[in-house]
Amino acid sequence: YHIRPFQLISDDDFMKVTDGTLKGVEILPRSKESWNTSLLAHVNKTKTSIGLRCLKKWFLEPLKSIDRITGRQNSIKFFVENIEITENLRDELSTVRDIERILAKTTSGKVNATDFLNLSESIKAYERIENLLNSNKKYHREVPFLKKAEIKNLLELAVEIEKTINDEVGATLEKGNLIKSGCSKKRDKLKKLLDNSTEAILELERKYRTSTEISNLRIKHNNVFGYFIEISKVQAKNAPEEFQRKQTLVNCERFMTEELSELEKELTTAKEKLQKLEREIYKSLLEKVVNFGIPLGNLSRFLGVIDTLQSFAWVSYKEDFVLPQFTDTPQTLEIDKGWHPLIKRTLDESFVPHDLKLSSDKFFGLITGPNMAGKTTVMREMAIIQFLGQLGSFVPAKKAKLSVCDFLFSRLGASDDIVNGQSTFMVEMSETASILRHATKNSFIILDEVGRGTSTYDGLSIAWALVEKFVNETKALCLFSTHYHELIELVDGLNGAQNLTVETINFEGDVKFLYRLLEQGAQQSYGIHVAKLAGLESSILNRAKEILKSLENIDNQTKDLAEKSFPAINSSSDKEINNENQLSIFDFSSPNQMPSYATNILDEIEDMDIHNLTPMMALMKLEELKNQLPKQ
Repeated sequence: YHIRPFQLISDDDFMKVTDGTLKGVEILPRSKESWNTSLLAHVNKTKTSIGLRCLKKWFLEPLKSIDRITGRQNSIKFFVENIEITENLRDELSTVRDIERILAKTTSGKVNATDFLNLSESIKAYERIENLLNSNKKYHREVPFLKKAEIKNLLELAVEIEKTINDEVGATLEKGNLIKSGCSKKRDKLKKLLDNSTEAILELERKYRTSTEISNLRIKHNNVFGYFIEISKVQAKNAPEEFQRKQTLVNCERFMTEELSELEKELTTAKEKLQKLEREIYKSLLEKVVNFGIPLGNLSRFLGVIDTLQSFAWVSYKEDFVLPQFTDTPQTLEIDKGWHPLIKRTLDESFVPHDLKLSSDKFFGLITGPNMAGKTTVMREMAIIQFLGQLGSFVPAKKAKLSVCDFLFSRLGASDDIVNGQSTFMVEMSETASILRHATKNSFIILDEVGRGTSTYDGLSIAWALVEKFVNETKALCLFSTHYHELIELVDGLNGAQNLTVETINFEGDVKFLYRLLEQGAQQSYGIHVAKLAGLESSILNRAKEILKSLENIDNQTKDLAEKSFPAINSSSDKEINNENQLSIFDFSSPNQMPSYATNILDEIEDMDIHNLTPMMALMKLEELKNQLPKQ
């Protein structure tokens, strides 16, 4: 009865989120040890086990229907705006026990006294909760109350449980203290007889001592012989004839009388009858609970949903979350002063909130900037806001406007799968490939440092191709974090894309991260400065600066040579870059002035079939052409 009927679940009802995304963005814990650092643990303010299970279930099923999202929002909004009612509700929920678990135990007949009493208390708690919520007409019923007939029958069951089950700690059928006195007259009569059995035995013992004048005569009991009379070896010769010898021991003799045998039979029969009757009473009550499985299941689901709703409301009230506005306009993500709830819990007031606006005009954001500046924090923060929004919850921001997404994707962090022979880079590429296969324009994608697991040219070419793919074809909401600053100019020339960076200042060699999100590309990476913050030795830092300066000089010399040898017709600042009409790197207006090696290079470029070149092949060809330049 505790198992609900099977029903078909449609994928179209929920936003899809991969397990890797749920754990990568720390929505769900990666392990038991990381429970406290997950979003699930952070918003878990439930008071019951059934509430926590419901919360976990909702985390696996973010909604896609704006109507359903709005329904949850209205319920949570009620609890946020009526915090006194919410506090009273939390007090009542704290008395509710795990009804689902108790129902499961009924099938095996292993329900104990505590389970029965907890069930009774949970039923009465529901009545108080219903009265509490019904007293305010503004309450939005996300989940319907139980029918009047259902709750009437359940309340009668609760009363019967309290009349029947003893609330003594550890009460069991085996101990004979499970059934409460007053439940059954027949049971009470048998119980009284057994309770008086000790006195009856003592009275018979006193009688035999007086009649035999044997002072050390005792009536004892064990599981083998039952009741018997025990007399010491010295006094055994004084035993009367009606004492029938039953056993001889080293120091004593054991006897039996017809009177003691009759008393034993009476007591044994009464005990068996009492045990049988108590089992019948227990079985009858258990069957009633089983027969109420459906209404008790409805009761459990109601309390679980109410507990989950108040949990969202409680964390929203305590942390000043805002109710997001959902729009039918696709590709909408407008966040004003958003924050990452887990990080803000640690940093408190020092956390710098972020503003971000993505739309159908600017749906792709390339985030550049140094490590430690907070690029990944921004991306995870926005994913969490979208996720919580589609759960129907308030979100960590001052203002939020969202559209419904069909899929939440992420590619974050370094990971490998050694057992299956997959390196970190292979896992990265596999996850990225999966995103490309399934993403639509209504999806939300966050990608962190794609391409960093291989050589610079390989990584850059892959990242470059991915940016073009996401902007020109997928057109989903996307935040793409990278250290490849070459992509900044690419994004400047793509419709639908924008450059973003986290504000950083460099004052006399000291770098300070301001963490504010700006609509521009990063100026430099500050990698050596981050290494300094991490505590790297000064000798290594100084040597790194020397090497960096040398590499930058080589790069500048190469650029100067290329500009002298192949003057461009127009720079990117003079003429807008267009995907369909790329600028040439040669000046065709005066071909006779070009040196012979330049003419050869030009011929190779003209003969090149660019449509059949992969990004990697293109970079290799570019390297080959570069090697044809004169050495200086």
